[in-house]
Amino acid sequence: MEADPAAQRRPGLSPLLAPELADIERALDSLLLKDESARILAMRSPIRRAWPEAVERHGRRFCIAWCPSELEVRERLDEVERNDGEGLVVVTPLDAATLGDDIVARFPRARLDQTDRWSALRGAFRARDLDPRLRAYRWLADLLLSRPAGHSYPPVAGGVLDLESAWRAALDVVLGLPDGRADATALLDWTLDPAGLDRFARLSEEARGAVTGRLAADGGLAAGLVLAAAAVGRGGDALAAGLACGVVFGEPDPPPALREAAIRLEPTFGGVQVKPEAGRALAEAARRVFDRIARESTAAARAIESRAAAILNEIRAVEAAALSPALHIGLEARLDDATTAISRAVESGQSDDAAIAWRLTRHADRHDRAKDSQGRLERLTMAARLVQWIATRPVLSWRNMSEAATGYATEGSFVDRARHAIRSGDPLPSMAAAYARLGEAVMARREEENRTFAKILREWNSAGAQGDIPIPVERVLTNIVVPLAKEAPILLLVLDGLSLAVWRALADTIGKLGWTELIQSGRSGLRLAAAALPSVTNVSRASLLCGDLTRGDQKTERTGFTGHKQLVAASRAGHPPRLFHKVDIGPGPELGSEIRSVVSDPQQRIVGVVHNAVDAQLSGSDQLDLTWTAEGLRQVAALLQAARDAGRILVVTGDHGHVLDEGTVQMGGGMGDRWRSAVPPPEDKEVALSGGRVLSPGGETSIVAAWSEKVRFAAKRGGYHGGASPQEILVPVAVLTAGIRPTGWYEAPPAEPAWWRGATEQVTKLAVSMAAAPPASSRPHLTKSQQADLFMVGQHMNADQESPRREIVGPTWFDSLFASSTYSAQQRLAGRVAPKEELVRGLLAALHERGGRMTRAGLSQALAMPTFRLGGLVSAARRVLNLDQAQILRDDGDDIVLDEALLKVQFGLGDDQ
Repeated sequence: MEADPAAQRRPGLSPLLAPELADIERALDSLLLKDESARILAMRSPIRRAWPEAVERHGRRFCIAWCPSELEVRERLDEVERNDGEGLVVVTPLDAATLGDDIVARFPRARLDQTDRWSALRGAFRARDLDPRLRAYRWLADLLLSRPAGHSYPPVAGGVLDLESAWRAALDVVLGLPDGRADATALLDWTLDPAGLDRFARLSEEARGAVTGRLAADGGLAAGLVLAAAAVGRGGDALAAGLACGVVFGEPDPPPALREAAIRLEPTFGGVQVKPEAGRALAEAARRVFDRIARESTAAARAIESRAAAILNEIRAVEAAALSPALHIGLEARLDDATTAISRAVESGQSDDAAIAWRLTRHADRHDRAKDSQGRLERLTMAARLVQWIATRPVLSWRNMSEAATGYATEGSFVDRARHAIRSGDPLPSMAAAYARLGEAVMARREEENRTFAKILREWNSAGAQGDIPIPVERVLTNIVVPLAKEAPILLLVLDGLSLAVWRALADTIGKLGWTELIQSGRSGLRLAAAALPSVTNVSRASLLCGDLTRGDQKTERTGFTGHKQLVAASRAGHPPRLFHKVDIGPGPELGSEIRSVVSDPQQRIVGVVHNAVDAQLSGSDQLDLTWTAEGLRQVAALLQAARDAGRILVVTGDHGHVLDEGTVQMGGGMGDRWRSAVPPPEDKEVALSGGRVLSPGGETSIVAAWSEKVRFAAKRGGYHGGASPQEILVPVAVLTAGIRPTGWYEAPPAEPAWWRGATEQVTKLAVSMAAAPPASSRPHLTKSQQADLFMVGQHMNADQESPRREIVGPTWFDSLFASSTYSAQQRLAGRVAPKEELVRGLLAALHERGGRMTRAGLSQALAMPTFRLGGLVSAARRVLNLDQAQILRDDGDDIVLDEALLKVQFGLGDDQ
């Protein structure tokens, strides 16, 4: 086919109107029936088709001549008039006005024939018939016949082109809407294609109105707004305007400023009033489209954001940008709001201000672009947690070492983890300044607690380090490792310099590698150990690995560990304990062949590994943020995988902790980073320690150690140890499993304090579900389906559970619920997966106590249940509580929600209960 350039410039001439050979033959037949002596037929065609040179009709021959110009038409007409033989079919792209009246007068009936639109439409869809309703839509037929070059329509089913098929084809092929969809999301995607917008703009007014009405009816008011913008040439702004709607219509009851902004937005949509429900629907559609674009093309997303910000400026709504869940300016506004609230809470110390700061922080964290600034959001969350701690938790008044160690482990270590995070500040000066003020406030409280701890440490040491909270590091092997080794192979991982604050961060990542932390029956949390004094490596680590207060190097450690009598007794014959230091592990990142072989050997009962990454980081650059993950510590992830594959119990501990440098002042006379000889006597920020567990690297039994984080004796570096603060003295002794659960140990519930989750008060631990599981040898074998029902841990409880319990009390409707025939019927329907009454009662009691809503972590803590098991319990409880699929108990993001009113209605309990 050959197109005429002049014809291509003339609007409204569809290539589909080019006559086929059959059309020419029908036209000749019609002409000859009326005048059998006729010799000329003139037809208009926008393109030249592959017609034959001539066609025979009614025993006569007609030549077919393509005449793209007026001159050629004249010449052909002259030729046929000069001879009495063949007839002529003139086919030209020119219209009658262009040809002139004198030429048209020479045609039969003085007219230029053209293929009928309906015939052309049948041909385009290869249909034998058309839906009669199409006759009322001449513009639709013309629109379908104006399809873009290179596009064709598939044959219609059944040979009949119906109205709906015609509409879908028009929207899909002609206007470029994917699959003919008419929802606002598809239309916003469509506006990103300038060609589609151009085709829409070139429609007749009648066609534009009909298309807009049809799509608005199918796709809703938001779709109508997109098309209204396209109709006035603002289709390219539709997505940006939709994002702006997220601000303008972001509040159910908008203030006057936003109502005025909505009016100013109307010209973008051709002066159409933007109703709130339509604006919100368009905003949601724009949010979905923009989220996809942001993932695919950063540059395109920035351009759209820039235009959306400009629109917000034009309509004077930029001050409310925090309402936008999608735009970066919305995230920045939310960050700024949260920072202001944090600063206010630091100044006031009021719980109400802290609660506002937490709420605004969560608001920022829920922003669509939060993942693009994950580090900033994590620091903001840590800051919000710290103001919660300042406002809701009193300064602790410890009376003895057990209280001090427990208090630091349960709260102080989380405080230090959070305050270490905000040390990195923020690119925004106002946020950086807020974090600095917050850090100073937290430091002031930490200094008071450190002073108290140092006094208690001195007394505890002088009294012989009694009790097992904490246990001295030299007793860790005997008290913890040996009993565990009698039940299963052990990997003891000693992270040099591991503080409790670092462990809180590491524990999260180790858990993601398939390990579950355990706690000992009868204890409420993590086992703790106390470093030797001073808290330095060649004393504390040697004491830990030798099982006795001593000092020495790696050779001393290896000799003491492999020869430890109780470790040897717990080992298999011919396979004494093995200890690996840095040089034995290999350069990495993979494990050396020897250590991998030893860890994998089931006959090798006890393996110890010393890893120096934590302590080494303290000597690194102070221009790098310290991040603690199992993957970030070279070879640790590989080591944990090997231990998991070998079925080992993992014990993670440290020889001492550390403090980070935060504007410290160097003092003279030091023997190490944070300790010195006993002479002269201690000053204000120091404590004298003597006797007991004091053993310096030089053999002295009296020292002076710094308890304040603000002083050091050595040159400046990233961090220090050797002092008498709880950060340096207390270390975790974490026991983890990837399957085997030793006797007397059970899965640990979440350790985070309530303020870590934004709660204003601690939850009451009910301890209704968890118990020490029976030993592996006596535990019944579970099928895969039983293993999937994780809540069933409560059905395998040991009767002699030692965990502290309290009787579960609640409102009177508890008893009525469990005694009801409806509840019994629900249990029978649930069958094998029905949870025990004790578990459901505990779940209801915890939720009732907190007003019907709790975070997963908070609920797990209240039930003394690991978080990974909570989902199974909630799922099982929903089977018996959600009568007739009513959402009595439901998941709401990170929260579990109980609708008590609905429960009472469904189970017929009555409001009076």
